[in-house]
Amino acid sequence: MKRILYALRFLGSLQFGMILLIALFALVFWGTLFEARAGLDLGVSRFFDSWILWVAGILPFPALKSLAVLLFIHLLFACIFRLSHSVRKFGMLLVHFSILILIAGSFAGSQTRESFQAFGLVGSEVWIDSTVGASFAILDADSVSCTVLPLGSVDTIRTGLNVPQTIGPYTMYFGETFEITPQKKVVRFFVKRDPFAFAPFLFAVMLLVGLVWHGVAVFGGRKR
Repeated sequence: MKRILYALRFLGSLQFGMILLIALFALVFWGTLFEARAGLDLGVSRFFDSWILWVAGILPFPALKSLAVLLFIHLLFACIFRLSHSVRKFGMLLVHFSILILIAGSFAGSQTRESFQAFGLVGSEVWIDSTVGASFAILDADSVSCTVLPLGSVDTIRTGLNVPQTIGPYTMYFGETFEITPQKKVVRFFVKRDPFAFAPFLFAVMLLVGLVWHGVAVFGGRKR
């Protein structure tokens, strides 16, 4: 039992945190150089969207996903064993928890996030997801925008370049308009759904509150 407790404390220690930071710095440095030589897509796939790298085809090195999991474990056990749970130190706890939420939200989002294209003729209906009522009719379109009517609604919405609109749980972006004949036009949309899109915003709020709390606790204590 003592050995297990010692191992858990080590996972939350500053020493283990420094090892992770050095490994993360090496990964980012190596991955950036690789991207400059081999291209962005291959670099992201090999270094930042995978679990393991093989150095010289022999030695395993943790890629970004593995380091993110280890960082999550480190921060979790640091909150449990190393950080003080007093009101004065609550700010630092909140900062650590904000990073935990960011990592967890990123992983959950990567498993549930959707991104695809939708096409429709002007005057026809486009069904994105019939199970949640995410559908609309295209009323009009030009080269930079289009007007759509969500089914079940009486209010039209206009979406254009860099002007996304929400249809049910999906976010829709206008892509472009193809003119087949003067009477027939096809509109392309980019559609995304991310149930955990709130995670970065929650992270930012918690981080800011934690830093302010910690700053007030530190500088307020000095004035006393």
